[in-house]
Amino acid sequence: MIKTNICNCIDCEEGWANFKVLTEEELDLLERSRYEANFRPGEMIVKQSSPASNAVFLRSGMAKIYMEGQGQKNLIINIVKPGRMIVGTGIYTDLRHSYSISSIDEVKACFISVEVIRKLFRQNRDFADGIIKEISIMSNFYLHKLLSMTQKKMPGRVAEVLLYLADEVFCSDEFKPLLTRQELADMAGMAKESIVRILKDFSNEGIICSDCPEIKILKKETLEMISENG
Repeated sequence: MIKTNICNCIDCEEGWANFKVLTEEELDLLERSRYEANFRPGEMIVKQSSPASNAVFLRSGMAKIYMEGQGQKNLIINIVKPGRMIVGTGIYTDLRHSYSISSIDEVKACFISVEVIRKLFRQNRDFADGIIKEISIMSNFYLHKLLSMTQKKMPGRVAEVLLYLADEVFCSDEFKPLLTRQELADMAGMAKESIVRILKDFSNEGIICSDCPEIKILKKETLEMISENG
């Protein structure tokens, strides 16, 4: 991790939409409370159970949010793209991060004091609404993830992961995942061997092409049906 401070909140082109509701005085307060850091691929940005002293804003690059389980088993619950503020529920409960965040590729991130976030929350109603909306969106996503993990069979979970990457992360039916097969398995909640086998089955059935570093979805309707039916 390399610390830097070359941008400012007022002129930041990647700024979170919720920052636009802040006054110049509030933006100046935000600017004085933050620092910026660069991360290489695979570096830890936030460690699960560490003190939640800062919220994280992703300026560039992508990162994975995951929970660390027993036996060094992880569950990736979200992929975060630039322009997102990551505000965990811990800032209003136990002041601990409930998950870990690590970079997938080269990442620039801003760390903003939780105390400043809480102050702005109290004094700016529109900003508070934005924070609540962000936490609500993430909570709904995690509830859907929980339902999928408990009710869908393995092919359905793999299909859901592929559709999520295509529609929400890369916005294309042909993409280079930037994730290892183990990380794809961590997203689907299964062993690496299982996801390799299912991807091969999908490829043999002509649903996807995964013979090269890229994954190409060939029969999206079929994949959607597998995901829907579990």
